[in-house]
Amino acid sequence: MQEGQLCFMNFPQLAISSLRTLPLNPENLGKIFRELSPAQLVFFYGSCMAHVFSEFMCVQSQLPCAEGGLDSSVVFVDGGNTFDPYLVSEISRLLDLNPEKTLKNIWVSRAFTGYQLTALITERLPEILDREDSRLVVVSDVATLYCDSDIPMLEARKTFNRVARFLWNLKKERDLLLVVTSLSSGGERRQRLEQYLLGRAEVAARVEEGNPCVKVTFEKHPSKPTASFRFFFEEMSAQSKLEDFVEV
Repeated sequence: MQEGQLCFMNFPQLAISSLRTLPLNPENLGKIFRELSPAQLVFFYGSCMAHVFSEFMCVQSQLPCAEGGLDSSVVFVDGGNTFDPYLVSEISRLLDLNPEKTLKNIWVSRAFTGYQLTALITERLPEILDREDSRLVVVSDVATLYCDSDIPMLEARKTFNRVARFLWNLKKERDLLLVVTSLSSGGERRQRLEQYLLGRAEVAARVEEGNPCVKVTFEKHPSKPTASFRFFFEEMSAQSKLEDFVEV
């Protein structure tokens, strides 16, 4: 994709030998996916592990409904230059899916400015959904481009609020599972922008990465408010396992 090109494309086949390693157990990650439902706006924020969750969902959603998926292609709006086709391919292999076919079912478009990201979401996203009828949309690292100092704070807040409202209406109108990530909790502007999504999301979870686990705290959830998951990294999995939801 060329810089500034506001269109969606999928990826060609990649060499298996160059794949990266998924740091968490895919069976455990699938349990978070099953806590989510269509017609929900889901907001994961904090650690960069939130992005790993979103790419896992891009693969999990392609499984048949009977196997915990959505039997659907995916639309991925990349706001932070984060999409990793090698990680997607590795997850596909772990879930016994064909990596090439999985990547071809993910439509990706990358923005380089906040203005481009706004246009991708409000103009191009409905067009690709009309064509592909995808049930999962991921908007990755949504706040970063609006934190650019070239965008005045008032304008950034006004535009971001409009985008958050648009996404909320879109998931409702099209019965989508819409997952949005923000990959750093630092900075006053980012935190103010994140509040717009925290206010509209049906599900909101803070992702904190530590040693030896990743903690996912659901700050908003229709049936499990203020509860948490702990995911242990693969090298610890022989001694530890996913904790059940527990009250915080």
